[in-house]
Amino acid sequence: MVTALLVLAPLLWQGAQGASEEPPLVLRVNRAIVRAVGYLKGQQRPDGSFPGHESEHPGGTTALAAFTLVKAGVRRNDEALQRTLRSLEGRKMQSTYSAAVHLLLCAAVGDELRKRDAGASLAFLVEHQVDGVWAYPWSHECCSNTQFALLGLRAARQLGLEVPEKTVVAAAEGVWRFQDRDGAFRYEPERLPWDGLHAAALAGLAILDELGQRSPAVKSALKKHEKDRLRAEAWLEAHFAIERNSFATGAWTPFWQYGYLWAIERWCGLTERRSVAGRDWYARGAEWLAATQAADGSWTSDDKPLENTCLALFFLRRATITGGEELAEIDARIDAEARQREPYDRRPPRAAVRLTDWLLAGPWQGKPDHRALIDLAFEPARVKAKEGAKLAKKEWRRVAILADRWTNLDELTGNDGDNRLWALAATLSWSGPAPVELVLWLELEDGWDVYLDGVRVSFDRRVASAINGDVRIPLALVPGEHELLVLISDDGGAAAFGAQMSAGDGAAPPDRLLIWAGERANARR
Repeated sequence: MVTALLVLAPLLWQGAQGASEEPPLVLRVNRAIVRAVGYLKGQQRPDGSFPGHESEHPGGTTALAAFTLVKAGVRRNDEALQRTLRSLEGRKMQSTYSAAVHLLLCAAVGDELRKRDAGASLAFLVEHQVDGVWAYPWSHECCSNTQFALLGLRAARQLGLEVPEKTVVAAAEGVWRFQDRDGAFRYEPERLPWDGLHAAALAGLAILDELGQRSPAVKSALKKHEKDRLRAEAWLEAHFAIERNSFATGAWTPFWQYGYLWAIERWCGLTERRSVAGRDWYARGAEWLAATQAADGSWTSDDKPLENTCLALFFLRRATITGGEELAEIDARIDAEARQREPYDRRPPRAAVRLTDWLLAGPWQGKPDHRALIDLAFEPARVKAKEGAKLAKKEWRRVAILADRWTNLDELTGNDGDNRLWALAATLSWSGPAPVELVLWLELEDGWDVYLDGVRVSFDRRVASAINGDVRIPLALVPGEHELLVLISDDGGAAAFGAQMSAGDGAAPPDRLLIWAGERANARR
């Protein structure tokens, strides 16, 4: 059975087929697609629409979900798909995102009714181009709106609609405003570049190449920037890590991760690339998605599971869907292996205990470059926290954080700001006869650096993540007292911090574990 199924997946290249012994990647991908389609159908409203962003992008989420169902292989006569298409009939799209995704859907379905509706969405994109690029209806031009608009123009051309040459020429001349002198494309000129938007810009250039095949004016506009394109490709090759949407400074963010994957798929598909930086981009991305899918079939690294799931499916759909009956046996094996690898979910177990008593120092002001955890004014391995003492001119003070959810340190201290560093410390005392395994769970929006007795146990420079307690740090304590130091960066938004502790198997921490900040007399669980 495995051999037959592997033959059914011509787009899953040979390098990926031999990447792991069990279970084959093709089956895990197929299973992920089936489960994700089930999740999407479960989000549909009775009228056929899908929830999300109606005030900003009316009809956009519904068009995105319908386009995803078509691309995922759902049959055209499927009732869920038909209800969605009916809900969009005659709908006027009023934003770049909505109009572009609507055009993608119309091209994917391809009937005369959709072609008629698509004309209005194309007209919206043409009318709302600004100096060669696109913006939100209410504000600034950006690389993100522009990449979607280009997708919409490509879909309109596929439908046989007339895309004005001057619109394409203007785009071929305008997109370069988002490129910096290092070759990287940015969301806006003043923002730090990151891989996702950069890959989307490269995909947009590939679309412009395609749209300009019969236009000397478009070809001329692009040819003037051929060296800029080569610099952009070299930049992505140098920064490429498909599992992480990295900034130029080395930090990374889960924000727009699934859009990043789709952008890589578009760029590599349109340019027929099988590898980026010598790596099989599809196999790596598919492995990551298959391993990180939630139990309900969605992808939920932030608060956009529906959109994330659509974008993940756009990437995965390069593989072949197989029927559920072929996956029953492999499902059981995957579930058994997952239970063996990790005894509980990637969130704090119910038995975990919140840690509310901490010493706090900071904040130290940094620059808007996501380097707060790098450019330190002290050596973390040598820090000795004591109430009233100072660390790099900041006094340690005892604080009580919230007992039912994460705390915004800005609000706790009345000291608001961004691009800053905070330090928190506590003492762990274990009086058992043998070493104990624990797990520290942290609720953070941005990066962290954690030390136990002066030894780093966890470090990451992610930015703008969901604050959901997914930072899991195993700790091993021998009998005695241990100093825990947690450094957190606040790169924007809330200075979020929450901490929970569980036993290594997901149970409550053992009774002989005491945790305190400040004087020993104040020890508490």
